[in-house]
Order: sequence, then structure tokens, then C-alpha cells
Amino acid sequence: MNIDEFMQQLSSSKGVSNISKIRNNTVKLDLSPEDSLDFFVSIKTDFEHCSLISAIDNQPDFELVYHFSCMNQSIVVDDSNCAVMLEAHVYLKREAPSIDSISNIWFGANWHEREAYDLMGIYFIGHPDLRRVLLPEGFAGHPLRKDYVYEIHEEEW
Repeated sequence: MNIDEFMQQLSSSKGVSNISKIRNNTVKLDLSPEDSLDFFVSIKTDFEHCSLISAIDNQPDFELVYHFSCMNQSIVVDDSNCAVMLEAHVYLKREAPSIDSISNIWFGANWHEREAYDLMGIYFIGHPDLRRVLLPEGFAGHPLRKDYVYEIHEEEW
């Protein structure tokens, strides 16, 4: 299937909106948090690599940006051998931000979800080991949030 046919197929997916092509090989879309797990399961056969999950504090809400790569040529760009990429944006409410984990679908998502939890406080439901990965256990708060106030506590370090 070519990338344009793939984009048309995406338009019928539940929870998907604002589909666009941002480069000749990259599709961008918005995805509702409630439908995200079903959507991610549905694209697993074509997108074998989850290269990045970024958490952004847009105040008042959070945004997760998932980056996937299709290197198996099941989706192609006309007259090119380059991999097709998918960028999925999910918006979460600030009060208790949470979303289903995809670490059981793409093992590489494990670390990215832990990082988003550690630095932004986003909870990934069903994650097998959701704990701090960069900061010490017991560190107060999530320092990449725009509303984070740093206070020095000698006992933390």
C-alpha cells in the first residue's frame, strides 16, 4: 500500500483526526486517549519500531507524541525506498494525566514511558515497571513540568 492509501485508511480509524502528511514519508495525526490502545494494536503489523515517545507540557494540558517507523516496506512512498514514519499526537488533561501503556506492544516504549512518568508525571496504565528512571526514588515532583517549583532538600540527594 502506498502512503496516500494508508492515510485514507487511517481516516476511518476510531479516535483519529487531523491527518496530514508533513513530509513525503511522514504522516501526522491526532489521536484520542480513549482509543489509543486499539489504534496502536492495529498499526503494529506495519510499524515495527517505536522510536520515541515525547511528553510536552503545553499548559494547561499535556501532549504525548509517538514516533513509529515502517521499515518492512508494507507501506511505501512512491519512487522511494525510504521508511514511512507515523507521528501520533495524544492530548491529556493536566489533572491525573494517564494513558494505556504500549510497552507490551513495542518493548522499546518501556524506557520512553518511564521517562515521561519520571519527568512529567504521566501515568501509563499497565506498564510492567513504572518507576523513576533518571531521578532518585523519593525525588519530589516532576521537574519538566512548567509549574514545577524546585526546592533544595539535602536528604533527597
